[in-house]
Amino acid sequence: MKRYMLNNFIRTLGISIFYVAVFLYTIIFNTSTGWLFFFFLTFLLLSDFLTMIPSLSKIQIQLTESTIYEANRPNNIKMEIFRYRPTLLKIPLLMINLKNNSFTKKEYLSLYSGQKREVTFEWNPVQRGIFQRLSFVLSSTDLFHLFSKQSELAVTGPFVIMPTLQLDLAELIYQQLLKSMPNFTSSFGNQTFSVRNFRQYQAGDSLNSVDWKQSGKRNELIIKEYEHEMESETHFVFYGLSHENFEELLSIYYSFIRLVETKLAFQQTILAEIPDAIPKEYALAAVTPLSKECYVPAFSNKKLVIFTPNKTDQLSEQLNDLKQKNEIFLITFIDGTLCLQWNDQVSAIHIGGPILGK
Repeated sequence: MKRYMLNNFIRTLGISIFYVAVFLYTIIFNTSTGWLFFFFLTFLLLSDFLTMIPSLSKIQIQLTESTIYEANRPNNIKMEIFRYRPTLLKIPLLMINLKNNSFTKKEYLSLYSGQKREVTFEWNPVQRGIFQRLSFVLSSTDLFHLFSKQSELAVTGPFVIMPTLQLDLAELIYQQLLKSMPNFTSSFGNQTFSVRNFRQYQAGDSLNSVDWKQSGKRNELIIKEYEHEMESETHFVFYGLSHENFEELLSIYYSFIRLVETKLAFQQTILAEIPDAIPKEYALAAVTPLSKECYVPAFSNKKLVIFTPNKTDQLSEQLNDLKQKNEIFLITFIDGTLCLQWNDQVSAIHIGGPILGK
């Protein structure tokens, strides 16, 4: 704002000096050419000043589409700009941008008189959260771009900004889960050794399921169908301990949920500080780390995938108890590297590189 006022002052001073110089020249030499030039210059300046009359404070901007945005990536904001009472004098050039300059480019409207116009901004927010207001700066210039003026305007939200989306990393985690447990996406538990039924062989059946003794008796291929354990549900848990990697892991968890929501059925539990008034679907935008460690719910017969930025002693004890009745996968940081722990195996997940076992 100070720079804008300084530029206006310098331009005004320069034009004033030039105008006074032309006036003095006309008075001193008193020629028809001098007077013609002086009146022509006066007419241009008065016409230019008229284009600065329309007030920017009368212009309004409203959000036309409420949506969810994501941090650190381009997002489109659709808005409507208007003036309650359009003016006959048009603004030669109107420029609109966010106050903190997070827009990748300004929006320009030429010869604007206040009619409704839909504008779309490309916004790249750098911080997740839920914001109720965004401040915009309106700037306009005169006809010859000699002067300019500015006005600030707040647009009412809410503007919901989710964590950064990292789908490539989420895909690596998903593939590693499948590698560790091939039936991870199955809704049933592991196969037992109890035979449930015998039936005839059908195209596509594995030869490993053939009961050769029964097949010999019946002179046809007979398949053994085994009993399965009780149905096992997949459950994702975000355990939001206060840690330097909290924001990074939150971004990873959000990305993973976005990836798998079209691949399998699951439930999730978020163990972190969430404001009471925040809708469930906006929880990951407003969540903050736990003020102190809490207990993971006593799950039973689940495939648990637990995301935590740090594995503490208290959490380790809880995981040992949960292993008695659940299949546990732990995703956490070890020495700054994202890792997947399953049983006694630890696999490092490298962004942009292969997945290595340890």
